[in-house]
Amino acid sequence: MLPVLTGLASLAVELGPAAIRGVAHLFGGSDTAEKVASAVEKTDAVLGMSLGQQETVVARELRNLPPESLVELEQLKVELEKEKTKREELYLQDQQAEHHETQTTIRAGDIAHDEYVRRTRPLGCRISLYFALGYIFLFEGLAAIDKGTGANWELASMMIAPFMTYLGWRALDKKGATKGTGSMVGDTTATLGSLVKGRH
Repeated sequence: MLPVLTGLASLAVELGPAAIRGVAHLFGGSDTAEKVASAVEKTDAVLGMSLGQQETVVARELRNLPPESLVELEQLKVELEKEKTKREELYLQDQQAEHHETQTTIRAGDIAHDEYVRRTRPLGCRISLYFALGYIFLFEGLAAIDKGTGANWELASMMIAPFMTYLGWRALDKKGATKGTGSMVGDTTATLGSLVKGRH
């Protein structure tokens, strides 16, 4: 019973009371689901409470429910898992659509009849690469002779982000599909971070 309650508490806190009530409505409403939603609302009202603390409080509230509500709690957990999966799929679709739109815009610029339009984006991306590499080598060189702490990899990743976008970098955004962070900027940051930290 405890794993069910712990898992349900985690899902309930993550998805929120509105999702709980919406899911419960699909199978005719539920007093038990309403109690779960109310428990989440109470923790939301407490300022400064971390997600872990909220989950603990909600799980404790669930343990106080009568034993006969366990079947409903298990059903609610299954439905919330489906809802979470659906949201993740929609997020992935949005990311794919955003990437496709970005690349379509880039390709349209590359084949534009106006030479200025055709050259502007590639030039800007090359400049972002030059600035990023120049920044890294300059500040890492200064750090090598004890002049400063070296390049800031977050700043370097922002500098090189336009270049990476132009190349079409993106993460698969699927758990386990890559070792990346789940976003283009995140993976770029991690890559540059490893480059900058390699001297240590």
